[in-house]
Amino acid sequence: MMNRNLVENGEIKAFADVDFFSREAILKCLYWYGDKFHTTSILIDSQTYLISLKPLSNGIIQENDLDAYLQKLERDLIDHQLRETILKETQNVRDLLVAKAFSNGEFDEQPPGEISDPVGFSPISQP
Repeated sequence: MMNRNLVENGEIKAFADVDFFSREAILKCLYWYGDKFHTTSILIDSQTYLISLKPLSNGIIQENDLDAYLQKLERDLIDHQLRETILKETQNVRDLLVAKAFSNGEFDEQPPGEISDPVGFSPISQP
């Protein structure tokens, strides 16, 4: 986000740097505003998205509430971008968990070494 974000003529205008926010994160964020706002997101130059929220004509949103919505938009954009980052960073772990869940036991191996338990529980024996 840049400090140029503003409310002007009954419309919220926010600017997002392409190095920080993906197109997908912006679209996911704007989806949740569609019930109250007409939303647009355009690339105004090679580095900046212009995000615009204009209240729908049904009059639900008052002009004095737009500053609060601008702050919420800024937080939601960061939230969606962080979700996307976490999704990418944990993809390998999730793939391994899914593969293990559907492996049907074909990759189950006994761990190397001797397994013992002082209370007599044998993790190797099956009931």
